[in-house]
Amino acid sequence: MSDGHLVQPIKIARAYEQLAALLRERITSGDLREGDRLPSETALAKQAGVSRSTVREALRILEQGGLVERASPRIMVVSDRSDDPSFRELRRELRRHNVTFHHLHEALMMVDPEVARLAAIRADKSQLQALRELIEAQERHLGHLAEWSRLDVEFHAAVAEMSANPALLVAREPISQLLLPALYRFMDTREMAEHATNYHRRILGEIEVRDPDTAAAVMRRHLNDWRTAWEKRGLDLHQEILDLSYTGAPEPNTVVSPHEEEEERWASSSAPRRSPVSSMPSVSRGS
Repeated sequence: MSDGHLVQPIKIARAYEQLAALLRERITSGDLREGDRLPSETALAKQAGVSRSTVREALRILEQGGLVERASPRIMVVSDRSDDPSFRELRRELRRHNVTFHHLHEALMMVDPEVARLAAIRADKSQLQALRELIEAQERHLGHLAEWSRLDVEFHAAVAEMSANPALLVAREPISQLLLPALYRFMDTREMAEHATNYHRRILGEIEVRDPDTAAAVMRRHLNDWRTAWEKRGLDLHQEILDLSYTGAPEPNTVVSPHEEEEERWASSSAPRRSPVSSMPSVSRGS
């Protein structure tokens, strides 16, 4: 308390940010899949306990992030990433080279410790602040593991950006895309997410004090801890990453009421294949 303050200011997420995070988690976890129809603005507002303007802002964030798109002026669906040429190429290369969890871990061990080392030398104040905020966001989502996993990928990408080496940044980007399916398969308890977040705090601390060797060492321990935990869970180190991403999954919980307003219905031959329905957690009104 050297600054005379007992606590730091509390940041409360805006309602639309909370709603966007909830929807993003449903999408990135696979609960909502490509082509699934989202509820109408009215239905979402009722489920989440917010205004339609809040819903519109949350959907705008998701649309800008490429997670959802409009099938019609009133119909929003989960985006089909297979239309992205770079995504199709990534899948093709994964299949061609039989990339496994072991390969992914080995690549990360070659890249991430050196990235952390460079970050400790080159990171500027704004990047350090952004990394702090990412970790704070992870701490807020310890109970929402899909969103935590997405933020984990963002954390490691942010450290890579701190290296100020565009070649390393470009080289690591495909690895970021490979990380999520492995994380979804593995991160399934709050305790595991909290343990990994503590590592992130330690890595940030070493970058802040400009200790490149220790930053690299802590990153290396973090990655090896992940591999050890994977093995202890009885998961196969030689499981192909493509299998983790695209194995058949059970039908997701539905999220739209079957009695949705008549005005929201449509009669298109290219309509999305499902109209998912389930309850949406209410959004805090703290803001």
